[in-house]
Amino acid sequence: MKETIKMIGLITLICFSFFYTDKVINVINEQDPIMIKINDVKDKYNIPSINATITEDTIIPGINGQEVDVEKSYNNMREIGIFKSNLLIYKEVSPQIKLSENYDKYIISGNNKINNVSIIMTINDSNINKLSKLNNQNLCLFIDNDTLSKNLSSIKELKNTSVYPYGNNGTYQEDILTLSNNLIEKNTNNKPLYCLSLTKNNETLKVCKNKKMHTIIPSINGENNAYNIIKNKIKNGSIIYLKTDSKTLTELNEIINNIKSKGYHIVSLEKLLSENIN
Repeated sequence: MKETIKMIGLITLICFSFFYTDKVINVINEQDPIMIKINDVKDKYNIPSINATITEDTIIPGINGQEVDVEKSYNNMREIGIFKSNLLIYKEVSPQIKLSENYDKYIISGNNKINNVSIIMTINDSNINKLSKLNNQNLCLFIDNDTLSKNLSSIKELKNTSVYPYGNNGTYQEDILTLSNNLIEKNTNNKPLYCLSLTKNNETLKVCKNKKMHTIIPSINGENNAYNIIKNKIKNGSIIYLKTDSKTLTELNEIINNIKSKGYHIVSLEKLLSENIN
């Protein structure tokens, strides 16, 4: 019994010593001119987060903020012994209203603070042979399950192209979506994060929500007269839908060049809808 009490006492003493030492180190650090300077200027470098914008059943992603990580910044500068603003280290701060917590809303745009846009297209058996012409354009393809199942070898060869499920030619059912998601995960470089609905469809929203997938509604429907519609309506965060037919493919390079000439970057949906700062 005495030995047990001695052991408990020794452990308590060791724990107290570590606690006390840590407290002493913290007090010393707080008095270091580098730490004082970091605390003085940190608010200047902090950027507040922006909440996702929800309007009824639609949502537009927000942007994470950033704060100076005081401890890591101090440790970074202590090695050289002076304060330097370019050695500040930051941590991202999530908004209170986040895209990742709202699967029951239709995404209608990326954030309008950033000059990124996305081009999405639907693919089925009638136009699968045109896939090769879409390589290296950073496009997003929604492919129905039958086409996906029959053309895995072609899909594996796609480069700089994101692939997402389009259900049974636009009709989403849980069993078909599960199969499509499995095929996409095994045969492409991206995860099936999104569903596509050209108009509001509560059944699609429900099925995709159950799979923790967001439902996209394009902000620009370029199914007809794509070039002129895009030219007149494009803005930061636009999600542009193009029909994969011979006319669109003929105009595709011209459409892409026009978008880029206006200063927009064509990016994947995942990047367009990311709430990360970079």
